[in-house]
Amino acid sequence: MSPADAITPTLDVAPERLAIRLRGVANRFGKTTIHENLDLDILRGETVGVVGGSGTGKSVLLRAIIGLRAPQAGSIEVLGQDVWHASQAQRSVLDRSVGVMFQDGALFSNLTVKENVVVPLAEHTELEGALLDEIAMLKIALAGLPGDAAGKVPGELSGGMRKRAALARALALDPQILFLDEPTAGLDPITAGRFDELVNELRSALGLTVYLITHDLDTLRDACDRVAVLADGKVSSIGPLDYVREHAEGWTREYFSGPRGRAALG
Repeated sequence: MSPADAITPTLDVAPERLAIRLRGVANRFGKTTIHENLDLDILRGETVGVVGGSGTGKSVLLRAIIGLRAPQAGSIEVLGQDVWHASQAQRSVLDRSVGVMFQDGALFSNLTVKENVVVPLAEHTELEGALLDEIAMLKIALAGLPGDAAGKVPGELSGGMRKRAALARALALDPQILFLDEPTAGLDPITAGRFDELVNELRSALGLTVYLITHDLDTLRDACDRVAVLADGKVSSIGPLDYVREHAEGWTREYFSGPRGRAALG
């Protein structure tokens, strides 16, 4: 990817290099249009941070990409597969290729951490018994949790540990793409920084592509290769953080130039 390509929503690269490809995507709720003619390319192996003001549809777009909400128009391809025109067998394979960590973790409150991690393994594989437990414990360790956390229910964990438990579950099926929705929301700066470090380590070690929704300026600085700004129904700006800051307008300018932005980014 050339420097010029990095600042455009669509990339001039071979299709097999793309993890995610969106063309002409529209998302509407009744007469309210959230996205219209939205394009976006994400390379395999990169981390893209998605930002935008309230109502710009960050989570709506994520749900469309992972197959939870059909867009009204456009095409969405993940790992070369058209998400909304795939057969049941193709969707099953695709579901195993992505891991999702929702904003609130979405853990089952009555299950232990290990049992939460086992859920996708039991649903999508034929593994049983001790092997399931062994893999679940491996994922818990990958997420940076101590072994004794495996037997606790979410209510017995701190906020940071619940985030890591949700990450362990997202990693259960060895995904190629990791979707993170506000992964550091509600965490103190030190815990959030450690989580960013963990995401970077996992991406490097496992060859992950990371699609990351965040308002955390430190996360944009420390964990993202490119930043995509949603505004006016489209990707209004995209590129390395310094480029997006330099060319910021409207909400984006206020976001980066406010007290928090100045403190985080200097």
